Amino acid sequence: MSNTPSFVSRRTAMKVSLAGIAALAASPSLLWAQQSDNTRQILIDQLVKETGLARASVAEAVNHAVYDESIITRMKTPYESRSYAEYRPLFVHPKLAAKGRDYLKKHAAIFSASEKKYGVQKEIIAAILGMETRYGTYRGKDPVVSSLYTLATGYPRRAKFFRRELGELLLLCQEEGLNPNEFKGSYAGAFGTTQFIPSSYRAYAVDADGDGKRDVWHSPTDIINSVANYFSKHGWDGSRPVAHWLGKASSHKQLAAHAKKGFKGWVKLSEIRHQLPKLDKRWQDDDKVTLIEMTTKKGNEIALVHYNFYVITRWNRSYNYAMAITELAELMDCKACNTHA
Repeated sequence: MSNTPSFVSRRTAMKVSLAGIAALAASPSLLWAQQSDNTRQILIDQLVKETGLARASVAEAVNHAVYDESIITRMKTPYESRSYAEYRPLFVHPKLAAKGRDYLKKHAAIFSASEKKYGVQKEIIAAILGMETRYGTYRGKDPVVSSLYTLATGYPRRAKFFRRELGELLLLCQEEGLNPNEFKGSYAGAFGTTQFIPSSYRAYAVDADGDGKRDVWHSPTDIINSVANYFSKHGWDGSRPVAHWLGKASSHKQLAAHAKKGFKGWVKLSEIRHQLPKLDKRWQDDDKVTLIEMTTKKGNEIALVHYNFYVITRWNRSYNYAMAITELAELMDCKACNTHA
């Protein structure tokens, strides 16, 4: 393969010290190079054992995979690692909100039925689809098998996770009658208009239009209801708020101390209400809340966040992502997403 790192001989590998082994583990390229002779066979053996699939079908997919070093680089430098001041303008703007409103209008009947069934605000779903794929106009160009193979063999910190996702991909292809080598998506192995990773597809994608397929690529009914199902299964409460900006951290020292705890600081709102400014009536004393601190264009600011905010992070772990979803949905007139009410 043209992008294969230089070969590390077996004799040299046998002489590597414990310190050298640690260095290899920290260097995906070198680790993969050392394993290059038998990486595929080892991975095939593991996947056959973990999935129960026929060896021939597993080998067919794995042997088509191409190791891509750029996947490792992109994995280490995600957009979400930026400050919110840098991240927010990428997604929270009138142009994307306008596309979202058009999408909501075009599929109004589907959104209405989905909201009644799952209790997830239509604007939240629209914000997810807008940020993920611009409503299906950009689903990613990386071969998913190659992305997952690369991360399973060259990204030690999460290699086990991505190996399992590769197994999940092979299982869903067997279940749905799909060809894994035809999947294109993100560098992290997500695909479709929803950008589900394979395990999320298997667990949460739904055949809402009743055609016998869970089509998260082209069926608006399946796409919208699959996202709603995901949020519902993770504890979304459509009757509750999401987030509320409180202002600069320097002006709220006691709250800033709590914000350092982030998701480790969950309390009932009644326990901290006396420290907070007056809130909209949607915020109730028994709400499960915490405080977080984010770097905005105004400096370090604190936000009160509901458990619903945490549910968004089950889709993407980043505070940046969850707040951008909330504020983009707010631009589409999501009343529960009003961050200043």
